[in-house]
This record gives sequence, C-alpha cells and structure tokens, in this order.
Amino acid sequence: MDNCNLVWFKKDLRTFDHQPLMNACDTGKAIALYVLEDDWVSSKEFSQHQAQFLRDSLIELSDSLATLNIPLIIKRGDMIACLNDLRRELKIKSLFSHYETGVAWTYERDKKVKQWCNENNINWREFHQFAVVRNLKSRDEWNKKRKLLIERDTFPRPTRQYNSLNVSKIKSLTVKSVFDDLLSRDLLDIQKGGRNEGINMLNSFLNDRGLNYAKNMSSPMTAYDNCSRISSHITWGTLSLSEIHNLLSKTRDKIVDSNTNLKSNWLKSLQAFESRLWWHCHFIQKLESEPSIEFKNVNAGFDGMREDSFNHAYFEAWKKGETGFPMIDACMRALIQHGWINFRMRAMLISFAAYQLWLHWEKPANYLAKLFTDFEPGIHYSQAQMQSGVTGINAIRIYSPIKQAKDQDPTGEFIKKYCPELNGLTTQNIHEPYTMSPIEQITSGVTIGKDYPKPIVEHAPSYLSARNTVYKWKSSEKTQHLAKVVYEKHGSRKNSFFPSQKRDEFIKSS
Repeated sequence: MDNCNLVWFKKDLRTFDHQPLMNACDTGKAIALYVLEDDWVSSKEFSQHQAQFLRDSLIELSDSLATLNIPLIIKRGDMIACLNDLRRELKIKSLFSHYETGVAWTYERDKKVKQWCNENNINWREFHQFAVVRNLKSRDEWNKKRKLLIERDTFPRPTRQYNSLNVSKIKSLTVKSVFDDLLSRDLLDIQKGGRNEGINMLNSFLNDRGLNYAKNMSSPMTAYDNCSRISSHITWGTLSLSEIHNLLSKTRDKIVDSNTNLKSNWLKSLQAFESRLWWHCHFIQKLESEPSIEFKNVNAGFDGMREDSFNHAYFEAWKKGETGFPMIDACMRALIQHGWINFRMRAMLISFAAYQLWLHWEKPANYLAKLFTDFEPGIHYSQAQMQSGVTGINAIRIYSPIKQAKDQDPTGEFIKKYCPELNGLTTQNIHEPYTMSPIEQITSGVTIGKDYPKPIVEHAPSYLSARNTVYKWKSSEKTQHLAKVVYEKHGSRKNSFFPSQKRDEFIKSS
C-alpha cells in the first residue's frame, strides 16, 4: 500500500478550518482516524452527556469526510495498540493532529504517541487549535500570541481526494457500534452535537438570540435562550474559535454601520461574548503551563485548609440536589437533566460546596466534570480553584444561594420547574421554605424534612466561618508570597486585550 498521512481527530470534529487535515491532504493521501479510548471511558470525567454529543458529532464528521473521499477509521481501545494495528496495514508517513491541553491521562498518552512516532520513524506534526502556547516563557507575551493565533483567516475544507487508498480490509467500527454499550438510550434533554447544529446555534445567537445576552446571561431563567450555547461545540471542536471570532467581527461591523435603534444593546452583548472567548484560552493556558492544577491547589499556601474535613454526607446531598436550599438544588437538578447550566450558577454551585459545606474543591469539581457536556479541563479546574478561594490572586466570592435565588429567579419559576415538590409554595416562601410556620407548611402541602429537606447547614454561621477562615489563610505570609508567584505565572493581563476599533468608536460617540 502507498504511503499515507494519518489525521488523528481528537476534540476537533470538523473538516472546515482544520489545519492538520488541510496539511495532510496537501502533502499526500490522507486517512482519518478516531479512537474511542478506554482511558476516557474509565476516566472520572466520562459521562453519557458527553458520549451522546460525541456520537452526534462523529456521525457528521464521517459524512463530511466521505464527501472528500477521505476514509474515517474508527477504533476503540488503547491508542498505541490501535496505532500498531494500523501500522501493520498502512505505510504511515506522517501523523497530523491538533495540540490538546487535556487531563493527566491525555498528557501521558501524548507522550506515548510521541515515543511511538520516534520509534517508528513517523513524523508527528501538531497544530494550534486554541490560543494555547506550549513552553510559554512569560504571561506578558500571551495576549499578543493569542491575537495572532485566533484572529487569522480560516482554512478552507480540502478538495476532494482522487485515487484514495483502499482501506476496505482495515478493521473499523461504525459510529453506532462504537457507542452500543455506552448509550443505552438517548438523553432527550441533552444538547445535540454535530457541526450543523453548532453553526445553527452560532448564527441564531449572532442574528437574534444574543441581543440581550449581556443582561440575561446570569439568570437560569433566561440563560438557556440568551446564551450562545456553543460551549460544547467549542469543546468538541465542531466549531473553531477563529471562525467564531471572524463571524463575530463581521456581525459587529455590520451592526456598527447599521441604523438600528438596538445598536447599543447588541454591542454590549457582543463585547461581553467576545470577552468570554478571550477568557476561554486564558484559563486553558493555565493548565498547559501547570498540569498539576487538575489535582493540587495552585497556591500551596492553602494546602491543608479543607482537605481533612471533608463531609461525605454534605457531598452526597449536594450531588443529588437535596441540600434544602432551593436555588442550589434546582440548579444541580437542571444540570443533571440538561448537561449545561449558565456560568453564574456553575460558580454558585462550586462556591456553595466550598464555603457553606466546606468541601475541598477536587471531588466536587470531578463530579461536575461528568455532568458538563462542555467539560473543558483547563477552564474547569482553574474555575473550581478560583471559586473555592485557593488561588490567592482572585477575590473571595462567597455566593449567597438565597440572594442569588431572589435576584435571578424572583418568582421561583425556575425553582419550581426543577424542584416540583415546592410547587405549592408562595413567592414569599419559595426561596427559604424552611422559614415557614407549621400552618404555612400545612397550607402549602410541603412539610420541611419530609417533602423537602431541611437545610443541611445554617447559612449565616457557615458563611461567616468560611469567610473568616479563608481570609486568615489568605493573609498568611506564605500564601501572599506564593500569590505573587501564581500571578506572574497565570495572572490575567487583560488590559492588553483590545476589542474592535469600530465598536470602540461607536461607544465613545454614544
């Protein structure tokens, strides 16, 4: 069989703006590979939420590659074993893929792949997918590098291959068969995967749904419709950041040049959306520069603050949405059902676990990783530490579940949707049902401790205890010294992020 270029698809499930695929086709005959790895299926972050989204996306990827006459070989098992199987059937000249900043097992796997390529005299060419820089010497350099990596022209889909290699004798699974034992049934409320769905979500956001994004992204009542909902598509690579950025820029320029009286709303929302695209890579860069963030406090000055006082009963109640705090429970149940919830509510869930329940961040973070269809380790573990107050460089954010409920769900509509046992409560009682008198409990049909749990902790004492303890640890000489080190390595240099000139000019003249 002739020499071929092997394109390894990981979390980049598209054929548009895919530099490894483009380069592989430009330099020879390309064959695509996807391996459903046993290490992922057995990992702490694996869930049916993610598997279903992946399946949908692989189906579309396979169809898209077929139109290019590029075969997609699908295997399941150990990555090196699968590569060895392929090498017995193919003359692999080069391996092409995107860089991945993943969890510990993907890091170790990539080292094994590198060794395998060296041993078999195969050139492994890796390309940037996000604005994440390997061996970054200084955070001061990152913003400039990010701009170059993201604000670029996109790569077109390759042209159709002719006289491609015959791979009919190579053992390959179908997309359906590879998921047979992973998906017993479709999760009906989980976001659909695939590039077409991602494009539709992005277009509907930039053309319609995003108008009030800046105002409505914080409430779970409005976030499902007004947020972009493309985070899973970014995570799994059905959309690229560069194509999103380019379409955002075109949309913004179009709005600036228009006469719409909604211009101010649109530009505020697009600015808020653009800043989140910036933060996306900022957080992933942290994990790239310091992989231990997945397991260890980024600031060792906080080591020992919570680890030895983990309350497993609290943890189980939090996981199930049975804490006795309606907004916490509704958000957790919504996340379990949909595989997604908006950022403020994610932050509140972690904050509540860390402060009111005094749980060390690692186990709550690992549990949430399974629930998020858009689980992105660099963002996830950095945020878990930040919201738990163990970085030393961020403000201590202790969310009040009662205040958040009153601010973000004032009538209790969201709470009642996901905690239907509280449907009989009045607006006055929905946020703090445990304050109801015995007569009010009888009238509402909700007995606290029977129909709905009593609060597992007292809010005010747990809040004060956590705040005082965290500030004490944060003010120690060791923690403050290490905070300076953390900032130099990971701190935001946000003041060097400059959005569009046209948008700035409009805002100044408004």
